Amino acid sequence: MLVLLMQSVNMHAFFRQKTVPDWVNTQLSDPDYFVGIGSAPIYKKQNTHVERARKDALNELASEISVQLFSSNVLVTLVRNDKIKDEFNSLIRSRVSTELDGYELVSTYADKKNYWVYYRLSKQKYYEQQQLKRQAAVQNAVSYFKLASDAEKNSDFKQALVNYAKTVDAVKLYLNENIVASIDNKEENLIVQSFARLNAILSSLKIEPLLPEIHVMSSGEINRDKLTFRLVDEKGKLVSGFPLLAHYSERAIQPANMVTNEKGEVQFSIGKIRSLNKEEVFRVMPDVNAILVESSADFVVRKAILDMSINTLSVPVHITKPSIRFVVKERNVGVDISDGMVGKTFTNLGKSGGYISENSREDYVCIVETDTKPQSFNNGIYTSLLTGNIVVTDNNKKIKYIAEITPVKGMQLSPEKAGIEAYNIFVQQINTRYFREIEEAILK
Repeated sequence: MLVLLMQSVNMHAFFRQKTVPDWVNTQLSDPDYFVGIGSAPIYKKQNTHVERARKDALNELASEISVQLFSSNVLVTLVRNDKIKDEFNSLIRSRVSTELDGYELVSTYADKKNYWVYYRLSKQKYYEQQQLKRQAAVQNAVSYFKLASDAEKNSDFKQALVNYAKTVDAVKLYLNENIVASIDNKEENLIVQSFARLNAILSSLKIEPLLPEIHVMSSGEINRDKLTFRLVDEKGKLVSGFPLLAHYSERAIQPANMVTNEKGEVQFSIGKIRSLNKEEVFRVMPDVNAILVESSADFVVRKAILDMSINTLSVPVHITKPSIRFVVKERNVGVDISDGMVGKTFTNLGKSGGYISENSREDYVCIVETDTKPQSFNNGIYTSLLTGNIVVTDNNKKIKYIAEITPVKGMQLSPEKAGIEAYNIFVQQINTRYFREIEEAILK
């Protein structure tokens, strides 16, 4: 009888353990705890259900913790770009999941197909932890704000920007709240003041050029002295140790980033001018991104600061093409041709390309000599062969281009007409080959 009674008790306990807990199928609500219940299917030969259920439960727990984003928060007035505002709001919301700790495992349950887990987090403990984290963040922000303010007073604008960015970054997860702290016995909203000072510094810095515009010839080089710029503050005081970024419209230059010296100056270099345009633009601006990278601020914080207005200087670069004087000697079967088609072709191409100057002084001289001579006579048709050479020299008599003309055949009823036919073919070659080669030679 005793054995049967004990067996009955054991069987009853066994079936009680297999009973599905109420929390598996019931939406729980607890005034003192945030609750998260997660589940995951159980797959044979896999052991992923525990971790997947845990993540599911913690996500549900986090969803119970709401972060209120008020339309009156500082982001509305300080950040102009709606996309950046949304990124800040996402960052603030992420605080719940990234800072979720102190939760406890209440229970687990499994049947043949699924696994459940039940977590909870004390609301009192959570809010106490959040308060401590917020206080620590504000303390860090206050330290950075004081460093920034001191640097600004000493005209160290680079470090001022770095530390104002760090101020915002320190409390970025709490931008939906009013972050007020005592600075020099005065209550200050750290975020509002940091954004205001960032804007004020960036708008006060001005770049001044040595030359308001630059004139240069294609294939020439601009002296570095002409690409000298200085940085001044709103009082006209020179700013040293500040990074500037340059951009040339034709192509990238190296180095494009320079730091102002003790005179507040930088010099850039373009190298040889290869542009065929009449004008390019050289732009210089404060290299704010380099400063923000040094601050190690979050990417969203950096984007908000980069969206602020800065003073950019644009200097036009006026480009003139070198002038070419063409000296052409044309002969057909040994007879001089005046005002021939070769001379006209080179002159017209030079004018249309901008290489013919009204000034008497030329940068290059292109000498072209051509002649034809009979080569053969067959079945009443004459063949004449055009030969010659092209030489281009600069003002120092240095040869920039030389070519022996590839012989050109012309066929007609007389040697003279065959020579004219050869000239017609050669003119086409001038258009498609020789003039282009001359351009490349003087512009490289």
